Amino acid sequence: MGHGLHYQRVLQALPYLLGGAGESVMLALMAFLMALVLGLGLAIARMESSSGLRPAASGFVIFFTNTPQLSQIFAMFYCLPMAGINLSPFVSVLLGMTLNASAYLSNILVAGIGQTPRIYHEAADTLGLNLRQKYMRIIVPHVLRIMYPALNNHFVIMLLGTSMASIFGVEELTGRAYYLASVTFRSFEVLSITAVLYVAMSFLASRLLMSLRRLV
Repeated sequence: MGHGLHYQRVLQALPYLLGGAGESVMLALMAFLMALVLGLGLAIARMESSSGLRPAASGFVIFFTNTPQLSQIFAMFYCLPMAGINLSPFVSVLLGMTLNASAYLSNILVAGIGQTPRIYHEAADTLGLNLRQKYMRIIVPHVLRIMYPALNNHFVIMLLGTSMASIFGVEELTGRAYYLASVTFRSFEVLSITAVLYVAMSFLASRLLMSLRRLV
């Protein structure tokens, strides 16, 4: 094709890239939802002085927030087989992202619980609610409302972070972009379109999540 920009062949493969974008969204969404549940459990364990799990939860958060996420995923993929646990590339990345995100989400949720008015806790105690009922019915809905922007931002970060999955052979957006660039020899065209797709994905995800805030 000679010099210059030629997008025609790349645009013909746009459905292929969109399929990778869908894989990225699915990976990020699955990891975020599982991390949110795990992060909530960690946050409660850290906030309740009566919980015997408090040291373990704090240690978990310290470890996963102070080591590289990519190294954590490498450990899932390459080290676990030594113990007889063989995970697929997708599951390895999903598990690594989930554990890493749960530690950060735990910090976000701890901050939200700390901002919960004392009267909420006193009301729950007055009503005789147990620990699970207090958090699920009173504390968590309040925390989700006030910490929603931070949770929204972290999901977008996770969405962009799915590009790491390409290192392990997962055919998400970046993985498919690299492959397409290698067969078309149009790296700039492929990567520029991929960048636009990432911007669109992040914008749409952010807008959708902010719209869902009304339901929380």
